[in-house]
Amino acid sequence: MASPKAVALEFKRELGLHTNIEDINHPIVENTPFHFKFFQITDEVENTLYQILDRFLLQLDLIIVRDSVLAAMKETVTNAIKANAKRVFYKNNATDITNEKEYESIINEFKSTYIQNRDEIEESLQKNNYGVFVSFIHNRSLMRIRIMNNVQLTPIEAERIKERISKAKNYNDLADAFMDMSNEQEGAGLGLIMTLMMLKNDGLGESAYKFETGENKTVFMIDIPSKVSKENQQLEKIDHIISQIDNLPTFPKSIKDIQDAIDKPNSSIGTIAEMIKRDIALSANILKLSNSAAFRRGGKVESLDRAIQLIGLKELQTLLYSLATKQMLEDKFPAFTAIWEKSNESAFYCKSIGQKMGLNKTDLSNLIAASLLHDIGEILLLSFDKHHMSKIKTFTSTREIASTISMEESAIGITHSKLGAMVGEKWGFPILYTKAMEYHHRPLLADEVYFDIIYPIYLSDMMIAINSKEAKSSEIPMEVLKLCKFQSKAEFDSFRTKIKEQFSAY
Repeated sequence: MASPKAVALEFKRELGLHTNIEDINHPIVENTPFHFKFFQITDEVENTLYQILDRFLLQLDLIIVRDSVLAAMKETVTNAIKANAKRVFYKNNATDITNEKEYESIINEFKSTYIQNRDEIEESLQKNNYGVFVSFIHNRSLMRIRIMNNVQLTPIEAERIKERISKAKNYNDLADAFMDMSNEQEGAGLGLIMTLMMLKNDGLGESAYKFETGENKTVFMIDIPSKVSKENQQLEKIDHIISQIDNLPTFPKSIKDIQDAIDKPNSSIGTIAEMIKRDIALSANILKLSNSAAFRRGGKVESLDRAIQLIGLKELQTLLYSLATKQMLEDKFPAFTAIWEKSNESAFYCKSIGQKMGLNKTDLSNLIAASLLHDIGEILLLSFDKHHMSKIKTFTSTREIASTISMEESAIGITHSKLGAMVGEKWGFPILYTKAMEYHHRPLLADEVYFDIIYPIYLSDMMIAINSKEAKSSEIPMEVLKLCKFQSKAEFDSFRTKIKEQFSAY
């Protein structure tokens, strides 16, 4: 595929950057590139780049690689801006960046200054004409993302990037990378290695990511073939984790009996309450749920009969899946409490999103139940492979990496979403719930019939991540927002802030 030719770019205020396209919905045509130029990452720039990426991947039926490609694009753009900022810093300090001794003399000072004054340093990039250029183009066999900045790398910088690319090719999985690199090295190089491993795990070969530098420019290319075949080289590790699922107990018969009783025409709150009272732990959990943010109305609920009345029999029937799961897992898995608290917050947000969508009572009940269950797999992975999961959490919370999902797959061999779906199938959960478990981090891969469940759960998780500054609304596909009745990311952010305040008030 030929390199894009120089073309006049016009600043589009609504997109937040210079480009050759009219707007975000510009037609995607074979061998016709989309060009973008910017000087620093803003919300508008991220919104534009991520929406364009989604449009290309959806049109070319390549959305399955979104997480890894988005991570690689983010990492590369971030590093390109950082390289530009480094030039400004060295220039301001009258230091020759091409001189190895002078380069090493203040590199640590640059790192600390950049962390503390990143916005201030990046604002000076346009004044110094250090830009980043991103292009998207495709033909019948390939989609290419080209990321360029107008600086030539020093031999030291180029060698370090080559070393990281080489390491990523040689590692079998991220576990090797974690073991090979010290804590001091991780922040300096593991981000790129992780994203390259993610590309590799998604079936993109060694040639998918490459770079060249010279003549006052550095170019990185991410190539996605039109046919992606995924190979999993970690079957032994996966088998070990799956064998532990086989050791989990079967779903309680007593819970199924209560669910069957609710289905009977003559069922009443009194008779169902009597059945539940035989299980002290279940009774306590229903009381707790009725007093949670998603269900509480007014004063504290003290009696089981009142709790069931407040929740509703049909709603309780669906919620028994999550309540029974809680009982089965909370004593055996140390990670349970934190995940359950997060799931309760997710349920509150899902209820608000579902109401905005105009879901009927049954669909809203299913949405709340699914949101309480959707992270079962994370509980298990945190318990089965605590070491690697904690490493993954560290990097996703401290670096600009798109998703934990591809990283889990690379480091561990299976994602928590897939693991959760397998548990749901083992316990005979409704397919709505297992689909929510499997696709809540990759909503665009789900079948349309499950969108009303999966999209709100994905959004609720994003709300939690954004609230804790681990994600940005710019990462959310517009298809998800529109189905959930948000016309813009600004409207979503306003809603998120309001709902967060409501949840905090409980």
